[in-house]
Amino acid sequence: MMFSLRRASIGSVALPAFLIITSSGSAFAQDTQNASGNNVYNGLDVITVTGARQSPDDISGSVTFIGPEELALQSYSDLSRVLRLAPGVNIQEEDGYGLRPNIGLRGSGSDRSSKVLLMEDGVLMAPAPYSAPAAYYVPMTGRMNAVEVTKGPATVKYGPNTTAGAIAFFSTPIPTEPRAFADILVSDQGRQKIHAYAGNEIQLNGFKLGGLVETYQDHADGFKEIARGDTGFAIEDYVVKLGLRSDDDRHSLQLKYQYKDEVSDETYLGLTQSDFDANPYQRYAASQLDEMVNDHTTYQLTHNFTINRDWTLTTIGYRTEFARNWRKLDRFDNSSLSGQSVCQSLDSILSNEALCGAELAVLRGDAGLVSADDVLQLRANNREYYAQGIQSAIGGTFITGELTHNLVASVRYHEDGVDRFQDQDGYRIDNGAMVLTTDNAPGTQANRISDATALSLYIEDSITAGPWTVTAGVRYEDVRSQQERWDTPDRNLTPSSVRENNYTEFLPALSASYALNDALTVLGGIHRGFAAAPVSSRVGTDPEESTVYEAGFRLRGDSLGYSGFKIDAIGFFNDYSNLLGECTNSTGGSQCDIGDAFNGGAVDVKGLELTASNTYDIGGTLTLPLSLSYTYTDTEFLTTFSDSFWGSVAAGDALPYVPSHQFTVSVGLEGERFGLNGVLNTVSDTRNVAGQGSINNNDLIGGRTLVDLSGHYDLTERVALRVKVENLFDKAYVAARRPYGLRPGKPREIFVGATFDF
Repeated sequence: MMFSLRRASIGSVALPAFLIITSSGSAFAQDTQNASGNNVYNGLDVITVTGARQSPDDISGSVTFIGPEELALQSYSDLSRVLRLAPGVNIQEEDGYGLRPNIGLRGSGSDRSSKVLLMEDGVLMAPAPYSAPAAYYVPMTGRMNAVEVTKGPATVKYGPNTTAGAIAFFSTPIPTEPRAFADILVSDQGRQKIHAYAGNEIQLNGFKLGGLVETYQDHADGFKEIARGDTGFAIEDYVVKLGLRSDDDRHSLQLKYQYKDEVSDETYLGLTQSDFDANPYQRYAASQLDEMVNDHTTYQLTHNFTINRDWTLTTIGYRTEFARNWRKLDRFDNSSLSGQSVCQSLDSILSNEALCGAELAVLRGDAGLVSADDVLQLRANNREYYAQGIQSAIGGTFITGELTHNLVASVRYHEDGVDRFQDQDGYRIDNGAMVLTTDNAPGTQANRISDATALSLYIEDSITAGPWTVTAGVRYEDVRSQQERWDTPDRNLTPSSVRENNYTEFLPALSASYALNDALTVLGGIHRGFAAAPVSSRVGTDPEESTVYEAGFRLRGDSLGYSGFKIDAIGFFNDYSNLLGECTNSTGGSQCDIGDAFNGGAVDVKGLELTASNTYDIGGTLTLPLSLSYTYTDTEFLTTFSDSFWGSVAAGDALPYVPSHQFTVSVGLEGERFGLNGVLNTVSDTRNVAGQGSINNNDLIGGRTLVDLSGHYDLTERVALRVKVENLFDKAYVAARRPYGLRPGKPREIFVGATFDF
């Protein structure tokens, strides 16, 4: 795979910005409406299965929809910040920018979002969702038109994993009228962000032809400090869409092409506690060569057919390709130094500062120090992924007697795979500079190919009778996966080992809601949670299985005279018979075999999700929109065991990286030509490893409160000035202790810019 991205300056965004700004256009067209007034998410609101036309309020489960207006308030490019607006989401921060977020739902485990289904425009976006679900790729949040988070019984419609939930991204729709848009921001951290697109739809003989060209670019110098090397990143993302639809809107065909390039000077190497306290934004010399390079491509063809007023058929063909090579410090050889067993791993060195002084001097690159050869081991985590398939669904409504049915039936055939061809080189430290001492051939560290094929079926019937709505669904997954491993770089030889993981699963779900009156609805549901053990797992690893329950209520104030007032409260209980943990680099994978899964046994996860929102008229043209989201989560291992992934676990221990309390409040002030919005997010103390009671300082991810503030002023109907501040009070905090030492969250960043909409 050839990687050609070069670091870009503000000049690289000037040309597309100029083209957008100077394009002519007509009046503003609503992002979420097409010419006939239909919601553009129709045909994608059931995502991978597609079909039924339901709003989140009509679903007997937990669904949070974050639309274009909410996303525009802060213009976030970091998915972690967007998802703070949704309850039940657990986020393990990593790099401060959200380049590779770790997302969990309801205590599912957040590492590399492997338990969460990530989708863009109906297509699974994990690089290889069946054979390697750990997602090192996440769609660029900054170019999205909407984001939807689904948990509970509705998760079963998406699959293959159903223990956690799904996050669906909706990209910018093709405008139905001429439109050109650009949002440009620069920051005090050497940051340049631009989101720009232009599109239109024209009338042909019996058809309408539409097109969209879009780019999202984000470049930063980085907020960390290192004597040698860089700490920033450069991302360029491009989308082209072509659409054809009939004049009567019964048929539509859309071709989508997306391409993203990234170079980011990111590392897993953190700091000791004392070094973090002295300067949390420093980086050790041993991370100076760490760099992630990746590119991602999507090809997608979507056909929608409105059979009649009640029935729709949607078919999507897709292929995604993702190649990445993260070259980073992975191991430490201390045999020529202290030789102490406690100082043999990077995590142990950073956790035992007093005992591992000689090793720390190497990591820091102390002046005058020349280490022995091969003390530092850099791994080139070189991998290529693909996923492809075709999915089709039919959905619609019909009536039997006094019952109204909303039926969805779908089928998907899917293939994916990952090719790992990695090497690990040795270096010494020489007066702060890293010098190559052993150059190993590609394929000598890991040489393996994994692939999977899956046939998925789903059927769901949502039946309404008076105030009752009962939804029953079942998913069928038939999966065949295989991994071949070679002990040498030569793939012409017979594989040294072959692993298989084949399974067939039926995953049912049942939910119901009852409207007590026009304002108050109670709801509940139950479904089977399942996640297969990765194909690379050892023999004897069980799949992840659980029974998931939820119950709660929705209150809508419209019928009570309080227009726009909403409250949702949902309690959940995930009864795991076996919780899986997967060995990855981000969890300290140098001490285990990457891809192995580890049984966590029986685990209980229970909690409460609460959301509320309203918009207050405070006089004249002024309004004050207010919303809040709160999540309480309690987790508990029910068995005692010990292994190389979970560590020593005692019954009663809580899961790591699942905070007990999370709270977000968003408040705004909107006038005729201006708007202000503030977001306060607070997270309670979190533990780095399983445990109970008070958290040891060495395992503590301290609680923190962050405030983001944004504002705009409309110079004209088409041009607005923007200012925004992330981490307003410049809070220094620990984002993570995994895999090696303490790493910080992003300090205060101040943006200024402008939005052009023609």
